[in-house]
Amino acid sequence: MNEQHTFLRGRYSVRKFLPQPVPRETLERILETTTWSPSAHNQQPWRFVVLESGETRERLGAALGKRLEQALLSEGMDAESARGRSERSRLRIAGAPLGILLCVDAEAVPYEKNLERQAREYQMAVQSAALAGGTLLLAAHAEGLEGVWLCAPLFQPELVRQVLDLPESWHPQGLLLMGSPDEPAQPRSRLPWQDVTIFR
Repeated sequence: MNEQHTFLRGRYSVRKFLPQPVPRETLERILETTTWSPSAHNQQPWRFVVLESGETRERLGAALGKRLEQALLSEGMDAESARGRSERSRLRIAGAPLGILLCVDAEAVPYEKNLERQAREYQMAVQSAALAGGTLLLAAHAEGLEGVWLCAPLFQPELVRQVLDLPESWHPQGLLLMGSPDEPAQPRSRLPWQDVTIFR
């Protein structure tokens, strides 16, 4: 197995980080590499909101945590458990050295009169943004950093847009936290490729 495959298989998700900040020049290299991701029609619909400020990450974490607690309570979870999960969510976001919100810019999606085709165009834009998110995590890995993809913004897009004062056309997709890992690599098992592949 060559070095590139070893590198790609070495990335892992991290939820605990050392407190040291990510240098601006490192962040800029990561973002530059990310913009080379493939996209449908080369529309490049991804948009990034860099959450450098600890205050910003705290505000977003608190807002998402509160909304999560409300949702869990409405689903019947007991108050103590709901508060615990909410607090863990808040601390995870607030405690990361860096967060990058990944969005799709709806204005970058080609307009189609056919509603079904329009829906497919938007789906392709979401897929393109997801490819950029994967590239971003790998670019961070190339810098000796690790990260984790949180889906919380996808469940609360209007709240995220309000807290971060985003343009209306920027649709939040995921929040990528990253930094120097403060936990050892513990790669989770993967299904064998033979179990998820068919040949025709």
